[in-house]
Amino acid sequence: MGVNYVEDVANVKKFCPTYSLLFKWQGSIYKLLWREVLVYFLVYVFLGVLYRFVLDEEAKAIFEMVALCCEKYCNSIPVVLMLGFFTGTVMQRWWAVYNAIPGVSKIIALATFYLNKSQADTSKWLRTLTRYILLAWMLGMRNTCQPLRNKFPDLESIEEAGLLLKHEKEILYQVEAQDGASKMCLTVTNWALLLIKEGRDAGYFESASDANRLFDPVFAFKKSLSSVLKFQSTPIPLSFIQAVTLMVNIFAVVSLMGKQFFDFNRKLLVVDCYLPILPAMQYLAYVSWLRLGEVSVNPFGDDDDDFDIIALFDNHIKRASDILLLFELGLHSPTKESLELTQDTLFKEVSSIPMLELEALKLKGSKANILGGEIWRVDAEPAESTHLLEGLKMGVVTAFEEDIVNEKE
Repeated sequence: MGVNYVEDVANVKKFCPTYSLLFKWQGSIYKLLWREVLVYFLVYVFLGVLYRFVLDEEAKAIFEMVALCCEKYCNSIPVVLMLGFFTGTVMQRWWAVYNAIPGVSKIIALATFYLNKSQADTSKWLRTLTRYILLAWMLGMRNTCQPLRNKFPDLESIEEAGLLLKHEKEILYQVEAQDGASKMCLTVTNWALLLIKEGRDAGYFESASDANRLFDPVFAFKKSLSSVLKFQSTPIPLSFIQAVTLMVNIFAVVSLMGKQFFDFNRKLLVVDCYLPILPAMQYLAYVSWLRLGEVSVNPFGDDDDDFDIIALFDNHIKRASDILLLFELGLHSPTKESLELTQDTLFKEVSSIPMLELEALKLKGSKANILGGEIWRVDAEPAESTHLLEGLKMGVVTAFEEDIVNEKE
């Protein structure tokens, strides 16, 4: 799933770097089309052999009339128009589905920043909220993604994975029986909202406003899950897909007859008589266009180019675990030691401020470089200039000096 080829075309200075992609098999168009192209060649060869060695003269005449009729109307089939509209619609929907997939790290990180760590049960509260968010995400994606549903076929498997408790499982079974499996993820999201309210009332946050600010990303998370469920429950109309598929297959049948050669003796190359090189290229272009649209109709399947939801879910669990460890144990946090060793880095403390000429500060439009930046001073009085200069020597520019500079500018 999700074949990555970006590194193969990283250097555009190479001669046609995309040519290297033509020899890839995983996720390639060859892997999708080799069966259709093989059948096309075999049927074409069969019709040619049938015409030359099996049919009598009367049957050959009928065969030729059918072939000429197919040749006449072959190019009038609006395959390009149908395929262009189909793939354009499907790709827009594919990109909208991709953008609708929610993330979980923002909610967990904000909860970590807002929580009051001195409270006794803060860690349990945060772990419960994290589990609810991950559970809601997994239930929502499980409803749309077949590979994830194969990994977690029922609520018992989710309970064994440690994402669900027994009493919560019973509640979700009731929700599934009444409203369907798609509503379970929204129910768990409501649990997360209720948990935030209870944490605010219990004083787990630094202030009540911090808890209120945490509601917004949870509501956005719930909205994204609803969008994914809507895309899955309201697919592209079946008749639209059928019309495009029939159009391409009708063109294939018509071209098989219409591209037959009858005057074999006048052909310069024997391969032209038996193998449809040019007609097959046209059919290959159309059927590859169709397969592109078919793959993008449901990006939550097992195809090479579908979304790797299982890997994404595992990544969410890993990131959530890292945030919890950082909150509870301070693991992998170099901040305290980094503050002590700041003088050894590129951004060192400035021990002294370069002296500035007082006249430079008094000149209108004068400019001085301080600590790599620029400070403007316009028409300052001597007392004010001296005061500003002393502040610069100490490495401090107060709000008073900044107001003077803004006023004079």
